[in-house]
Order: sequence, then C-alpha cells, then structure tokens
Amino acid sequence: MPGSIRKSLLLVWLAGFLISCSDNSEDQLNRQSSIYVDPDWKKFRSIPFDQDVPDAPAGYAPGDGKFLFSDLKYESDESLSRRLLGALASRIVFIDRQQDRWDYYQDDDEPIHQIELFSKPESWGSAYGLCRIEKYEISFSDDGKISSVVVSPRYGVEGPIFQKEGYDWDLFRGSMCESVLPSHTPSYFPASESVLEAQDLSILLSIAIDQATRDGRLSYDLSCETYQGKACVDDSRRYLASLRLHDINSVNKLNCSRENSAEADCFTVTVGEHELGPYPKYITIKGTTYMNEWKVYSVSMVEGFTIS
Repeated sequence: MPGSIRKSLLLVWLAGFLISCSDNSEDQLNRQSSIYVDPDWKKFRSIPFDQDVPDAPAGYAPGDGKFLFSDLKYESDESLSRRLLGALASRIVFIDRQQDRWDYYQDDDEPIHQIELFSKPESWGSAYGLCRIEKYEISFSDDGKISSVVVSPRYGVEGPIFQKEGYDWDLFRGSMCESVLPSHTPSYFPASESVLEAQDLSILLSIAIDQATRDGRLSYDLSCETYQGKACVDDSRRYLASLRLHDINSVNKLNCSRENSAEADCFTVTVGEHELGPYPKYITIKGTTYMNEWKVYSVSMVEGFTIS
C-alpha cells in the first residue's frame, strides 16, 4: 500500500479515536455531574459568635430609665434584657452588644445606638433539623430611650435537613434545638415567618453551594453580572462555594416574578451588606423541593460595589 494512502488512513483512524475519546469523556462528565449527592448538613450548621464582655468597674450602676454605652459594656444580660423587654426577657439567651462599633462612642454617658437580642432556639413545625429563634433589634433615641423594636424570625441548621425518612421527632422536639449553645443564635439566617419557606431556602442554597465545591460541570445555570451589565469582579463559582447560610443579610422575592408555586421556589438573598469592594451581592436561586425531589435550576448574581 502506498505510503500516502497509509498516512491518510492513519489520520482518519486517529481523528475517529480522538472524537470517540472526547465523546466518552463528555458523557462521563455529564453522568458524573448529574449524580446527586446529599451535602453534609454539618457544613451548614450554625456557628458560635465570639464576644468578650469586660468586667464592670467598681461603682457601676445601670442607667436610670436610660440606656447608655456604659450599660452596653457592663450591665449583665439578665438585667439588661429585663429592662429592655420586660417579661419577654425570659426568652432571651444571647445579647449581641455590637462590639465592632464601640469605637464610634465618645464616652460612657453616650446613649446606646443599637443592640440585638436573640431568643432560645425551638423546633418549629415539621422542618426537620431546622430550629427557629426570634431576633430583637432595638434602636435608641438621643435621650437614651428606646425608639424602635423590630422582631423577626431567624433559622439555623442543627440537624440533618436533607433527611427524607426515619425522622426522630422526639430528638427534634427535644435536645436537637434545646441543646444549641446561646452563642450560636446570632448566626441564624433570616427568612419569612413560614418555616417551610426557610427549609426550602436552606436546602436549595446548600445544594447549590455544595455542588459548586465539587469537580465537574454544575447541574444548574450560574451567572453573575454587575449593575452595569459587566462581568463580576469575583469568580462566581468560587464565591458561591465559600458562601454559608450565616452570611445571608436578608431574603426577599425580588427577581422571582411568578416562579414560586407548589412545584417551584425562588428566593433572592442579599450578602455582604456592610462589606467594602464588590458588595453587596444579590443572589437569586430558583429550583424545586416538591415532594422531596430537590433540584436547583439556576443561580444568578448581581454584584454591587461599595467604596466607603
């Protein structure tokens, strides 16, 4: 057989072999990415909030009818929560004294700016593995008196939220939520009054985050752009992989139109509200948890930019 013919046949065979390998690799990748693996729920569990409250100096006494910076620093949790909330103080297990903002105070007699109190975790409905608390955000006027109180629900993962059967309801309604350390409550994420919506959000976002950490192609569409329609500064997949539920600042239905139904869910979460640089980010996640068949359809991000 002439050399030119042999060479042509070899090239044809080689091209066919490479195409076959490419197809097989792509099929293998698609099969790999389509296999659902339950995330490790412990990766999304609530985390402790560190706070070092100084000892009260000799002669300190709480303000008389007022709430001052000295009270923010030195007053005991029991006394401060009772003065702030009255009978509701029995529900409070942790006070965030906003230590990261203490430098903004000029002296001990300055009125408190803001304070946050958290109630003890409780099981709520049938959202297995999810505990609920109430967060009290209290602001003060220039005379040291309470000017506003905002109460909102918060939720935290404290058990296997991806479990579909064999629930231990006695554990859930007992020690699962009751044994949560008080210092974990500030890491609970916001959602609506509906614990089932909170459950859907935690499951869908955790699945999206977990898959972003794995090798291979994502099973959902992922996009990110700035307000100006330009490419995002951060790598969207890497950023999503680093996200956790306690990073959520707020949740709403923006960019959701009519997607929410019995068979479809949509949430827009805000993260990085008080960060400088390519923040805040508005992340819209669409998917379904219908009949315990969990699937993320898409995750789209809109990236802001804060310089001061």
